[in-house]
Amino acid sequence: MINFIEAASILGIKNRVHPMHQKNLSLVFYTRLIQRQQKSHPNAGMSLIEILVVIALTAMLAALAAPAVTFGNNPLRDSSNRIASSFKWARARAISSTSAVRIRPLSNTEFIMERAARCSDTTWTQISDLVEKNGQLVNEDLSLNSPVQVVNPSDNTWSICFDSKGLSETSLQLTFQDMDTNQQRTMEVFSGGAVDLGDIS
Repeated sequence: MINFIEAASILGIKNRVHPMHQKNLSLVFYTRLIQRQQKSHPNAGMSLIEILVVIALTAMLAALAAPAVTFGNNPLRDSSNRIASSFKWARARAISSTSAVRIRPLSNTEFIMERAARCSDTTWTQISDLVEKNGQLVNEDLSLNSPVQVVNPSDNTWSICFDSKGLSETSLQLTFQDMDTNQQRTMEVFSGGAVDLGDIS
């Protein structure tokens, strides 16, 4: 806090201050002092050097944080996470639309999501969107990144259906494998509808 003598000297009334009033600055006097300081620097702001320092510090922090971003570096982890999310979304869609939603394989690298009134129906409608990937149309979020494949079950005859309550008729265990590194990851879908992803081994 500025004392009375300093403020008085700034405002040019040094000799008129009574010794009893030298301890604290009155509100009116303080307001005048602030107004005077603002008038002396009306365009005060940041200098170019200050802005450049802030930009440089931000760039250094971004450079330090960049190696921590690991998305896209592990096709096995990325693909299995995406497929597990699609299975969870299929269950949520079945509950919200009070219909049956199933996922079945088209190959060992691609799946399709379909909807019907009940799991026992024979007519199904495709609900997964098609997108272009590597020059081919694939089901969005239901295709594995190369070189990942489903190795167990090895046949493509399985399917899993979620009813309007989000329950599955059967449980399912899928094993994904990175064909380059031979790493594997297991995903299990329980009859209650829960989806569990194991660790990469």
